[in-house]
Amino acid sequence: MTPVEEIKSRLDIVDVLSEYIPLKPAGANWRGRCPFHEEKTPSFMVSKPKQIWHCFGCGEGGDMFSFIMKLEGLEFPDALRLLGVKAGVVVKTEAPERRTERERIGRVMAMSVAFWQQQLWDAAEARTAREYLQNERHILPNTIREWHLGFAVNSWDALTSYLASQGVSKGDMVSAGVAVRKAAAAGRSVYDRFRNRIMFPLMNAHGQVVGATGRILPGTEVSETGVTEAKYVNTPETLLYKKGEVLYGLDQAKQAIRQQQVAVIVEGNVDVVTSHQAGIRHVIAASGTALTAEHVRLLKRYTNRVAFAFDSDVAGESASLRGVITALEGGLDVLRIVLPKRSDGSAYKDPDECIRDNPQLWVAATAAARPFLDDLMERATTLRDLRDVNEKRAVIAEFMALLKRIPDSVVVAHYRQELAQRVGVSDAELTAELRQAKTVRDRPQFATHAQPKAAADPKRRLSERLLAGIIAAPELSSYAFDVLAPEYLDEVVQTLYKEMTLFYTTNSNQPIIWLGQSFAKYLAELQGGAALAEQLDVLSLLFDHSMGDGEPDAIRRDITEAVRLLKRHFLRERSEELARRIAALERLPDKDEQTLNDLLTEFQRVSSSLTHLES
Repeated sequence: MTPVEEIKSRLDIVDVLSEYIPLKPAGANWRGRCPFHEEKTPSFMVSKPKQIWHCFGCGEGGDMFSFIMKLEGLEFPDALRLLGVKAGVVVKTEAPERRTERERIGRVMAMSVAFWQQQLWDAAEARTAREYLQNERHILPNTIREWHLGFAVNSWDALTSYLASQGVSKGDMVSAGVAVRKAAAAGRSVYDRFRNRIMFPLMNAHGQVVGATGRILPGTEVSETGVTEAKYVNTPETLLYKKGEVLYGLDQAKQAIRQQQVAVIVEGNVDVVTSHQAGIRHVIAASGTALTAEHVRLLKRYTNRVAFAFDSDVAGESASLRGVITALEGGLDVLRIVLPKRSDGSAYKDPDECIRDNPQLWVAATAAARPFLDDLMERATTLRDLRDVNEKRAVIAEFMALLKRIPDSVVVAHYRQELAQRVGVSDAELTAELRQAKTVRDRPQFATHAQPKAAADPKRRLSERLLAGIIAAPELSSYAFDVLAPEYLDEVVQTLYKEMTLFYTTNSNQPIIWLGQSFAKYLAELQGGAALAEQLDVLSLLFDHSMGDGEPDAIRRDITEAVRLLKRHFLRERSEELARRIAALERLPDKDEQTLNDLLTEFQRVSSSLTHLES
């Protein structure tokens, strides 16, 4: 008897499929709602006598193996092994000693996770961790249990001693990545890798624990010996855990991803947990790395679309952009989720912060995701002065470098034609440029445009040029200060601009010299003022580099044009965000009418301001 025949003889298809979808008797057969498409009336039928299934809504069908392959996104050998475990049938697809080692490591990881869970709830030392999760991060006890969150106490041997008492060898502790070998001269042979950390178990797509991430407790980043601890520590790569192949939360999100036909990718584990708690269950995160080609192949088992939620800081957007390029290169449709803004106009730094304040804002933001390339093209061509041939060349070079990485020729042709129309060159010229373009990997300034030398970021260029002009011509400062709040500028210069505005407001009765002693003294008395003073010096050099020969009238025109473009961009971005939030809110069955009216009122105000500005 073959393994397939033996598995089928031991397992019943109704029992297997019932683990994934509810089935009810329907005459001689069983009926349920199809997991492969949305339907209100159940049309998914299972035949117990024939051991087959078929959906009369979408036409899919087969046996238990085809169901597992499609639902879990597995190749046949993996489905065979998975059902073999359920049936107690040994499928000999790898060396016995290798399989035995994997099983031992899996057992050690499962025992470690259970130990950390018990410590979180029972250890007196874990009180701060419990309060942090529940009071500061607003994670409910049931959610903590559902995600198997735990706590590693501040001990060198709490876990290793427990594992040893359960008969686990030190070698298996090290192989699983939960213990570290210590030099013989120092005493113990192994010690706990994770100490004084909140533990997030890492599962593969099938729910098997393969590793863990430990987050240091806030306020304990510096040890008693003065050493700064890493914020996050991951299990090292093991026979089970390969960080480029694990997506945090995929085991819990895969069904929702298939139903929603999009995977939302966030940066942090807590973002995933709180999103699921808020009812948005198609959310995942890469595990300790940017999105990899292996991640893309894994995701394509469930969907062809991904939506990135960039953290609002520089590092978050830069890391996510690397993942975007990998996803585009892998043939995925890529969307961008814009983090909502508070009532004062400032952006939430990450999804978790938004969820803690108002979960519905995050629901609306995910529903309003837009194509990444559309968003990127809009921002680049709106903020750049395309009358400047160098600016036009920069836009073209960036997009050609990116489009060269995309395998879908239809997508490439669409955006090439769109770009040609926006920048005012022929499609033939862009086609020639595409053939000559270097890839994004060869053009690091695009992939890392949020880094300090980010010449390709138009909003930052405009912001820096504005400040450079103000520094060179202080008497023109009011052209900006009277119109632009700090959030209109790029975040890199927002703090300096804010302090310049405050200083100008309190000293407007006397001549202002931004490079003079009065402002230097003002900065010196601020926390972080030294860095702002250095930034001020750099911006003064920018004026000398690019605007040094400007006449007063030319500088005035430069400042007013920068103010206009920055304000236009801010209003357009705000208008688009409000439109997406309104559309998403109107689709909700239990929408908040007061919130909707407030959004409509603000949308009308912003639209009116934008119309007035553009006219």
